[in-house]
Amino acid sequence: MKEQISELYADYGRYINKFRAFPLVYDGLKIVERRLLYSLFERAKDKFVKSAEVVGWVIGQYHPHGDQSAYGSLVSLVQNNFADSQGNWGNRAGISEDGAAAMRYTETKSKQYVLDMAFEYIKYVKMEALELQPEPLFLPTKLPFCLLGDTYCQGIGFGHRTMIPCYTATDLVKRLRWLLGYEKKEPIIRPITDCTYLSSDKDFQELLTTGKAKLEFRGVTEIDYAGKSVIVKSIPPSRSFMFLLNKLEKEIEINKTIAFSDESTDKTRVRFTSVKRGMSVETLAKKINANIVGSTTFECNMCNLDGEVVLVSVDDMLLNVYRNYEQIVKAVLTSNVKKIQDQIQELSLIAKIKIYLPKWLKSNPDELDVVINGLNQDTQIEIEKIKEIFDKYSLSRILRVKTDTDELKHQKEQIKTNLENLPQYVWNEKYNQYLVK
Repeated sequence: MKEQISELYADYGRYINKFRAFPLVYDGLKIVERRLLYSLFERAKDKFVKSAEVVGWVIGQYHPHGDQSAYGSLVSLVQNNFADSQGNWGNRAGISEDGAAAMRYTETKSKQYVLDMAFEYIKYVKMEALELQPEPLFLPTKLPFCLLGDTYCQGIGFGHRTMIPCYTATDLVKRLRWLLGYEKKEPIIRPITDCTYLSSDKDFQELLTTGKAKLEFRGVTEIDYAGKSVIVKSIPPSRSFMFLLNKLEKEIEINKTIAFSDESTDKTRVRFTSVKRGMSVETLAKKINANIVGSTTFECNMCNLDGEVVLVSVDDMLLNVYRNYEQIVKAVLTSNVKKIQDQIQELSLIAKIKIYLPKWLKSNPDELDVVINGLNQDTQIEIEKIKEIFDKYSLSRILRVKTDTDELKHQKEQIKTNLENLPQYVWNEKYNQYLVK
C-alpha cells in the first residue's frame, strides 16, 4: 500500500509540474497559457470577444480546471502584453494591486505580434489530446515567451521552484546572434527592471550561461525639495511597499513625522512627506533608500514533454526554441516544395489533356467515360489521374487554364535553395526584423 501511495503521489507531482507549475522548454509557456493563446487564436483572432467566452472555450475544450484560475492566467497574459484587451484589467502599480474586473465585463483578442511570432506555422505542429480535445504540443515561436513578459515567470511545483527573468526581444535576438556565431563580441544582456542594478556583469553572465544567479536591486526614488517629499518610483521584486511601511511604522503611526500617499496610475509613484521640522528630506530619503534594497535568486526550471523538470540556462532556452523553430520552417519549406511539384505535374497532365480533349468532346459530347478512355489512349495518362483532374476542374476551365510551369519551377528552385541554406534563411527572414530599430 505504501509503495502504491508513493507511486500515485509521484504521478500527481509530475502532473502538477507539467500541467500547472512550469513552462515548457519548447515555447516557454505554462500549459494554461498555451491553451489560452491557442483559444484566442481560434475564437478571438481578429476581433474582441468577452473574456468569459474565451475562458469557457478553454476550460471546455482543453483545460478541465477552474474558471477563475483560467481567468487569472488570462489577466496575466494581458498584463504581460501577450493579448490585446478592453475594459478594466487591473493595475500592478503602487502600494496594492488593483484586481481586474469580472470576466463578463472585460474583452480580449490575439496580439498581432504574438500571431506573427508564434502562429505563422501552427498547423505544422503535432496535435495531441492531452486532457480533452487535441491541442498543439507547443507553439512554434521564435523566442521563449517566458523571457519576453513584463513580469518574471514564477512557479512552485513538486520539489522545484522557478523564477525566470524577462528581457527585451531585441536583447534576446542580439544574444542569439552571438550564440549562433553571427556576432564576435559577446553581448551581456540584462533582465528588464524598473529598479537600479547593484550586480556585476559576472552575475548577469552566470544567469545567461547557467540559468541560476542572484541579482541585487535598489529601488528608484526622487527627491521633491519643494514638497519636502521623497517619491518612490520602484521597489525591488523581493520587497514590497508593505515591507517599507512596516519599517517606517514608528515614524508614520507613532511619531507622525512621515506621511505617505499613493499617486500611482499606470506607473508606481508613492510619495513620502516629512511633516515635521525634525526630519530633513535628505534624512527621509536615506531612511527610505536603506529599505528598498533587495536581491532575487533566479532559477530557470522548466518542463520537457515527458514532464521532467530541468534547469535551463537563458542561452539554452534561446537555442532550444530557435532549433525547434528551424525544424518547423524546414518542414514548411519541404511541404511547399512538394505542393509546387504536385502543381507542376498537374499542369503538365492538363497540357497533354488539352491537346486531345476538343476532339473527344466533339465526337462524344454526352459520354464522359468515352472521353476519359479516349484521353487515356492518346495521352497514356492513367484513368484515375484523368478522373481526379475532371473532378477538380470543369471542362471549360481545363481548356482555358494556363499550363506554363516556368514560374512554378523558379519558385521551387528558390525554396530548395532556402532549404539548402536553412540557417541563413531562418535568420535573415525571421529574426533580423527584431534588430531593426
